[in-house]
This record gives sequence, C-alpha cells and structure tokens, in this order.
Amino acid sequence: MPPFRTQGAHPVHHSRASAPPFAEPARRFEAGPPGRRRRRRDRPRTRPTRSRAARPIRRWAALAVLLAGTFLANLDVFIVVVAIPALQHGLHTTTGEEQLVLAGYQLVYGLGLIAGGRLGDAFGCFRVFGAGMAVFTAASIGCGLAPSAPVLVASRLAQGAGTALLVPQVYLAAQTLFPDEAERRTAFAATGAVMGIGAVSGQLLGGWLLAADLAGLGWRAVFLVNVPVGGAALALLPWAAARRCHWPAFRDAPGAEGLDPLGTVLAAGALALFTVPLVIGRAHGYPPWSLLCLAGSFLVAAGFLRYERGLRARGGAPLLPPELLRLPGFRRGLALVALLNCGLNAFVLILGLLLQQGLHWGPLATGAGILPCAGTFAVTSLLAPRLLRRLADRLALCLAAALASVGYAGCVLSASYGSVPWLLAALGVAGAGLGLFVTPVLAVTLRTVPQADSGAASGVVSTVQQLGAALGVCGFGAVFFARVQAGDPHGRAFAVTTGAIALTSVASGALALFIPPAAEPPAAAPGTPAAATTHAPADPSA
Repeated sequence: MPPFRTQGAHPVHHSRASAPPFAEPARRFEAGPPGRRRRRRDRPRTRPTRSRAARPIRRWAALAVLLAGTFLANLDVFIVVVAIPALQHGLHTTTGEEQLVLAGYQLVYGLGLIAGGRLGDAFGCFRVFGAGMAVFTAASIGCGLAPSAPVLVASRLAQGAGTALLVPQVYLAAQTLFPDEAERRTAFAATGAVMGIGAVSGQLLGGWLLAADLAGLGWRAVFLVNVPVGGAALALLPWAAARRCHWPAFRDAPGAEGLDPLGTVLAAGALALFTVPLVIGRAHGYPPWSLLCLAGSFLVAAGFLRYERGLRARGGAPLLPPELLRLPGFRRGLALVALLNCGLNAFVLILGLLLQQGLHWGPLATGAGILPCAGTFAVTSLLAPRLLRRLADRLALCLAAALASVGYAGCVLSASYGSVPWLLAALGVAGAGLGLFVTPVLAVTLRTVPQADSGAASGVVSTVQQLGAALGVCGFGAVFFARVQAGDPHGRAFAVTTGAIALTSVASGALALFIPPAAEPPAAAPGTPAAATTHAPADPSA
C-alpha cells in the first residue's frame, strides 16, 4: 500500500513516482466514513464578479441629484414665511410656535453642518446625502400631515437635521468628482445658481401654492412640495452614483480615522449659544440672557479650538482640522462667504417686507417681484466660469462686488422716490452682481483645501453661510424695523437698510484684493500627520 500524507481531515495518497510539484494538484475528497469516497473538488468554484470600478460614476448626473438637496434646503428657509398667516388660521399657532417653525429649522440646520461635513469624509458623500435626504423627505411628510402645532414644530426640527447632513456633501462632491479646475468651476457655478434660485424663489413658489390651493391642501402644500423632489433624488442616487455608495477605507483616507463626539458637542454648543440669541432674542427685545449667551459662545468656541488642536497633536481626527484655519485662502474665502450671505439673506427679507407691507402686494405678486433678482442671479452664476477663464479671480470678484453695489444703490434711489419699475430694474442689476460673485468665492475658498479634509471644509463653509445669514437678518432686520417703528414709511426704511447692506459688497470687493493666486491643493495640509505621506486620490464615490 503506498504511503499517504494526511492534509487536515482529507487523506491524500501519493505515488513514489509522483509528478513534479507543478503537475496536476493532488485530489482532495470530502471527509466521510472510511472506505467511502466523496465528490471530487480539484479547485474551488467561484462565480465571476464584475468589478465596481468598471462602472463609472455619472458625475454630472450625480451633481444634479445632490443639487436637488441644496435647492430644497434654501427653498425651505423662505417658502414658509408666506404661509405663516395660513398657519395661524389652520393650526391656531402661537407666536412662539411660529418662531420655532421659522427659526428652529435654521438653528438645527446650522448646528449640524460641520458634523455633516465630517461624516461625509468618513462615510462617503453619497451615503450621507441619501441618509439626509431620507430624513428631510420623511420630515416634510410629517410637516404636511401635522395635525397640531407641536407636531409641526417637531417635524420642522427634523427637517433641519436632514438638511445639515445633505448640504455639505455638495461641496465635497464638487471637490472629488471634478479634479479638473475648469469643470470644478462649472460645478461651483451650478451650485451657486441653485442656492440663489432656492433662496429668492421661496416666496414666489410659496405664494403660488397658497394662491392655487392645490387639492384644497392650503398651507400643507408648502411642505408637501418637497416630497416628490426628495423621492426622485433618492430614486436616482444609486443610478447616478453607479451603485457605489460604499464605505471608504478608513485607514487609507487621511482625516477619516474616526469621528469626534466631544468636538461635535462643543461646536454645536458654541453655535447654539451664538445663533439662538440672534434668531429668537430680537422678538423679546434682547433680554439679558441673550447677551450672556453671546458672551458664552466665544468662551465655548475658544475651548473647542483648543480641544481640536490637542486632539490633532495626539494623532486623532478632529471635527475641524486646525490646519484648515491656517490656510490663507480658506480664511479669506470664509470672510467673503460670510459677507455675501450676510447681505443677500437680509436683502431678500427686507425686499419681501417692502413688497408685502409697504406696497401691499399679495404673496404671488411678491414672489413675482423678486423674479428679476432671481433670474439674473441664476444666469450670471452659470456664465461666471466663462468670465473666470479670461479674468483673474481677484478682478472677477471686484467687478462682481462693484456691480452688486451699483444694483444696491439703484434700489436705494428707486425706493426713495417710489419708482417701482426702476426698483425692478435695479433688482436685476443687484442679482447679476451677486450671481457673478458666488461662483468665484466658492472656488477660491475651497481650492486650497486638502482633499482629505474636503468634507470638514464643506461643513465649515456651510456653517459660515448660515452664521452670516443669521447675522445679516438680525442686524439689518433690526435697522429696518427700527426705522419703521420710528415712523418712516417702508420705502424709506428699505432705502436706509439697503444702503447699509451695500457696505457688505464694498467690503467684499476690498477683501478680494488680498485673495492669494490659484494653486493646487496639497494632499494634506502642512503640520498634519498625513503631510509626510503620499496618499492616493480619494475615491470620488466617497
């Protein structure tokens, strides 16, 4: 009997005149009772699989899906304003509940943006966007079907949480899906156009929905209009992303080593202490608690930054990488973003008040009156990449700021003399300047950011947008209401406030002169643990 060698539980017989090692492999049999031979398995049977990398992401389609979320996020800030009288009649809301419906959404939205951006770094922008859109859509259904004011308020807060997850993913996708500078500018142009259209068309769409009273829904249509858009985005996301919404490799992605729970709590606390007095304090005459909250916000913010520096020094993954704030282009870009949103959001607010309360236009007519600003904003945002091919970023930003300032000045003069046609024309000029400004400001802010920290930077940019908007609405809104309460007609109050808003454009043009020239972003920011290591480009689907 020939000798045999036992290989695990499978006896394998060999002949002394066996073939060389590269010959046919020895036969293996399944374990079983002695003397009973089982089925032969020379080699494992595997089913051929198609590599996911062979399925290219439909980049522009994916961007369009993500922009649907950006549109809804900005739309819902303003569309609810025109529905407040209907809410008072339908749900018998109190003043406090109305404040929570309007301001609660923006508060939760702003508090979660940095964390939402970091989650995009860690888990992939498509996956986090899908989760955020699902939450937002479900919350919109809850708002539209709310039987009482408390249910409406809770659903509105959930809307803000979903928005905080989905909005930063747009900037992250623009950074990773479009490595070419020209394509990236076009992506930012589309993002800016959608942001502006959503912000300035909220009152138009809300007024039309209330006037049309579709299916007798009344104010509920203002919330339910989000559902088909959100459902379509969720349905198209797997197709646009080529079903590659997978988890990126944590160890291979610098900046995605993990989450930062304590940093998230500190950041949310600082933002809450800063924004709650601005959004809610005005209605109560800025009581002492609001001033204490503002002072406390700076202390908590200082503690947050100190903790983030210590976490980075220990080799951890901070929520806000401290080295981002050391990038000159990023810092100055954030200042431009704050100035832009500070003026734009306040201007849309007081313009709506002028048309509704000063000129006594209805909701639909008020929305139509904002169309000149919305239309030119969208057109010039999309044309901005062509202009940037011929002009340097600094010059383009200065020209855009000058054009916006001229438009604001025209609004001041026309409102002072009560000329509605000239006011509409000036609105078109102001919208054109703001549209030309938004595209290059996003490009110059994010172009120096390391790709590994794109998600965190996107969250910071979105947060600064919300903080700038809150500051503008609070400050310039206070000026407008103070003039009205002093006895000025709405036209004069609008002119005075718009003159103050024009200063934000002038300051933006002056600050644009100090923007550093274009340069390719490093793989990691100087001073980070990843700076000395060369990393492969991030997967666009992440």
